[in-house]
Amino acid sequence: MPPILALHNFSYAYPTHSPTAEPVWVLDGVDLAVQAGEFVAIMGPTGVGKTTLCLALNGIVPHSTGGTIGGEVWINGRNSRHHPVAELAQTVGLVFQEPETQLFNMTVEAEVAFGLETLGLPPAEMAQRIAWALELVGMGDFRQRSPFELSGGQKQRVAIAAILAMKPPVLVLDEPTANLDPIGKREVFAAVETLRQQEGITIIMVSHESEQIAAFADRVVVLDNGKVATDAPAATIFTPPTRLRQIGLSVPQLSELADCLNQRHATQFRFTQLDEAAQALIHWTFTAQGTDTPLPTPQPKVDHAPLLTLDSLSYAYDGTQAALNGIDLTIGAGEFVAIVGQNGSGKTTLVKHLNGLLRPTQGRVLLNGADIAATPVAALARTVGYVFQNPDHMIFSATVREEVAAGPRNLGLPEAEIAARTTAALRQFGLLPFAETQPALLGFGLRRKVSIAAVVAMQTAVLVLDEPTSGLDQRSTDELMAILTDLNRQGRTIVLITHDMRLVADHVPRCVVLHNGRLLADAPTRHIFQQPALLQQTQLEPPPIAQIGQRLGFPALTLRDLCA
Repeated sequence: MPPILALHNFSYAYPTHSPTAEPVWVLDGVDLAVQAGEFVAIMGPTGVGKTTLCLALNGIVPHSTGGTIGGEVWINGRNSRHHPVAELAQTVGLVFQEPETQLFNMTVEAEVAFGLETLGLPPAEMAQRIAWALELVGMGDFRQRSPFELSGGQKQRVAIAAILAMKPPVLVLDEPTANLDPIGKREVFAAVETLRQQEGITIIMVSHESEQIAAFADRVVVLDNGKVATDAPAATIFTPPTRLRQIGLSVPQLSELADCLNQRHATQFRFTQLDEAAQALIHWTFTAQGTDTPLPTPQPKVDHAPLLTLDSLSYAYDGTQAALNGIDLTIGAGEFVAIVGQNGSGKTTLVKHLNGLLRPTQGRVLLNGADIAATPVAALARTVGYVFQNPDHMIFSATVREEVAAGPRNLGLPEAEIAARTTAALRQFGLLPFAETQPALLGFGLRRKVSIAAVVAMQTAVLVLDEPTSGLDQRSTDELMAILTDLNRQGRTIVLITHDMRLVADHVPRCVVLHNGRLLADAPTRHIFQQPALLQQTQLEPPPIAQIGQRLGFPALTLRDLCA
């Protein structure tokens, strides 16, 4: 049978500002064929053209974007050049990387119903599909809520449900789980796989979630430098993980463990999944790495001078919708703290109190012992820098350089100091090649870097980052964490919201767990990850190394614990 999707020597360049400018090819000679019913994962470094590829698969590129194309895209036997997006979208449903770009209805139920109405389905079938799709993504209790009142992860779930409900023959998902809690990620992958098995739908998914890709995908297509660098079965592409790591991609943590043991002990382990690893390592001895010591009892927090204090903090949106309930929390000067919890648990609401973007319904926020209730946001921003979950909520300048310079300029610094800080931040985040580019022309991952660099350039005493690694490849994530760790060593206080449990385990010493607007736990990270019942309650789960350690009776947290 002919493939349902096929790209033949496909190249694409976005429109240039000058008609005489040479095109900059985002995709350059891509050849790809996808058979009906396949589950194909797309991976690649940040900015490599993954989103552009997704947009080409239903004609948005080039019909809505303009630009220059070469080669062809065939969608179920139709050449995308000669058919409008509205027609191609009947075959290819697309979940955008940024859910806010596709949500526009007044309620969650209406959002999911909209696509079904365009299909002309009978009301009874529409009602069944709405209920089915919302339950699949864990949003069944939010039918009458406005999408714009939801957390970032909840918006992402609604966007997925709206497309799933339409059951298109081809489903293209661009980083659909980037803002979801760990169990939510697995549930979405499982829901998509269920849809494939039941309906025969073809799945194309861009994702950095290597553990889930290894478990669910048939094939992995790796893009690099605008081309297909690798196209291989998901069962084999991660073992060994060397090539993917070299181009900066995430690989399953257990495949890294197998590779490390093979390198150090001349073994022949090959596994990516927990059950495989447990079976292979059941008789392996890890005592040489020193992981057979008992789990330490949580110790009092390191003796840091209190810097930020939340005193019985409660907050309700519109005065009625409780988001935080009686939070008592102290963060010391120079600490590095992760705030974790399921989607909608109140994490973003909490950190927006730290710089005055939100003000408590009850309770107080203290900065260096002083209540900030009457302190303007502009004044607080001199001490507490805040990186939004969505970079587009804070980017406004005409060029990347101007964006990064805006914060230091607002501080009233001399021009020479502004220029020095701006150049240093651009260099830190690898953004110098894009310094004179409009941020809107950059991919999501690069815009993420711009938003972080803009706040880092202000050199605030406190740096709060809300899901800063969402959409970043592994190399960019590692580079960001190296920067944050270095800033913390210099005395900066770092507060990090993330759903990346491996990142927390590897880098963050203290973990604060929220659940339904309440503080459920506050302890050293190693202790938190040895409590599976606590994590299960909050839609979290330990990183794979911690899970295999628990299976084998070793209190491991990081790869170093099992393969020093």
